[in-house]
Amino acid sequence: MRGLRTIGLRKRIPVAGRLAAVRRCAAAALCVCAVLLAGVGTLPADEGASGVFGGLTAWAAGSAETRVFDGAGLFSGSEIDELEEAAAETRREAGFDAAVMTTDDADGKSARMYAADRYEELGLGDGSDYSGVLFLIDMDNREIYLLTTGKAIRVLTDDRINAILDEAYEAVSNGDYAAGAETALEQVAYYAGKGIVSGQYNYDEETGRVSVHRYISVFEVLVALILAGVIAGSAVMTVKRQYNMEESEQQIANHNLAYRATSRIDVADHTDRLMGTFVTSMLIARAVSNQHPGGPSGRSSSGRSTTFHSSSGGSHGGGGRKF
Repeated sequence: MRGLRTIGLRKRIPVAGRLAAVRRCAAAALCVCAVLLAGVGTLPADEGASGVFGGLTAWAAGSAETRVFDGAGLFSGSEIDELEEAAAETRREAGFDAAVMTTDDADGKSARMYAADRYEELGLGDGSDYSGVLFLIDMDNREIYLLTTGKAIRVLTDDRINAILDEAYEAVSNGDYAAGAETALEQVAYYAGKGIVSGQYNYDEETGRVSVHRYISVFEVLVALILAGVIAGSAVMTVKRQYNMEESEQQIANHNLAYRATSRIDVADHTDRLMGTFVTSMLIARAVSNQHPGGPSGRSSSGRSTTFHSSSGGSHGGGGRKF
């Protein structure tokens, strides 16, 4: 009877063990895949409606057609039509909203604050993060300003915005405002086509917060999946080989009794007495961040997109140029 019980036990344990091992291997494969994908980088969603415009209680629905707001009366009727077409084309190519605005009264605000507030009031922007750009010709402050929001902040870094303003500046300073606005829109589409620069990061000038852009390329996804498959396959094969091994009766008996052969319990009565205490104090110098001129924590300024907050708390980027 002991022999029968032993044989029955040997038949049941490997089956249960194999099932448990397969489950463990499958879970390990999923974990390895997740770790590898996280290692090559993830693309966290840029600040959405609750993050970018957290201070707003509502966001007005913008017009689906009008994208040229000539408050200063700088454009002719035909120029407005041409700019509307240019804005629509930029929107199609860039993948985010694009608008042009002029004003001769900034309500006592700076050009960038006026642009940010009007962008929000008009309900401009695409998607949950209101991605888009607004090119403002501010005759009150004598400044052109390119405002960016959402995805456009990532695409148009400080360096790219300065390059766009360089292209548009000459026409605007010469009084050809429509040509300057159209040039700005064309340059926005051009840089959007080039994609987000390597090492791009958003830098909040008010809080000092840095948000680094990460992404996963198709090649990195394939490499991660292949590595995960190889590691998981190796684990499965190892477990399979182990469970295919046949053990002798003596090996089984040794396994069942091995823990008993080396077991020992010693019980002793011991008392600890506190003899005294002492405290040692020392000053720890505060760590000083070694920032380089290029950007926060030594990051390159070429990938930086500086952001600020509107009157309602929305997060925007951009840059301006006096004329």
